[in-house]
Amino acid sequence: MFTEKTNRRTKKTILAGIALISFVGISSYFGFDNAVTDVGYRPEQPIPFSHKLHAGELQIKCMYCHTSVEKSKHSTVPATSTCMNCHIAVKAESPKIAKVKESWETGKPIEWRKVHKLPDYVNFNHARHIRARIDCASCHGEVEKMGVVTQVKPLSMGWCLDCHRNPQQHVVPAREISGIFTGLDSYEETAQKIKSEQPSRGEGRWAAMKDCAIEGAGVYEHELGKASVAGLVMPKKLALGPENCGACHY
Repeated sequence: MFTEKTNRRTKKTILAGIALISFVGISSYFGFDNAVTDVGYRPEQPIPFSHKLHAGELQIKCMYCHTSVEKSKHSTVPATSTCMNCHIAVKAESPKIAKVKESWETGKPIEWRKVHKLPDYVNFNHARHIRARIDCASCHGEVEKMGVVTQVKPLSMGWCLDCHRNPQQHVVPAREISGIFTGLDSYEETAQKIKSEQPSRGEGRWAAMKDCAIEGAGVYEHELGKASVAGLVMPKKLALGPENCGACHY
């Protein structure tokens, strides 16, 4: 029916259309889908630091390098002096440590490349999550098994809301390797700790108060509250996270 030239053009047009649709579909999926956004991002760092070696094999806790994460909004990048606490003696002559020593001697910080990025309008507070005994692995994955840190979670708004709505399915409870859990297993143990440390003040006892109303009106008794220790992470059960806009956005 058609000439050979027309047939060739028709086939090329159809193939080009299929290729374009496939490209748009794949780009849309990997660019906007919550399950894959930025997952797999793994930038090359100025120094080949291995979390698998330091946190995995040597069992150096996350909090040793990423200090104050239980108090600060941000998780700090370790200063060069933190590295040199060990490497002033350990493998001090290794060529892999050369840039660390140079940074330490000159005072010029190492320009680490950030892996887990959030937009400026997102208000994510590390301390708030750590205080709730949510382990680092919940968002960052098992970093202690990574030779090169890779983003394993999308960190999208949909992903955050999924966790806030179904924490039991997403939250990894605080682990020893993270170093963030300094609390006790129960309120009773917390009370015993206070009582043993400050027996003279009588703290740590379960107090009760009675509402002494007119006879016949009823007598009510209830606990005044749970014992607490300043700076101690109290045991908490997983609860639903907030879903209002102001909780996460400025």
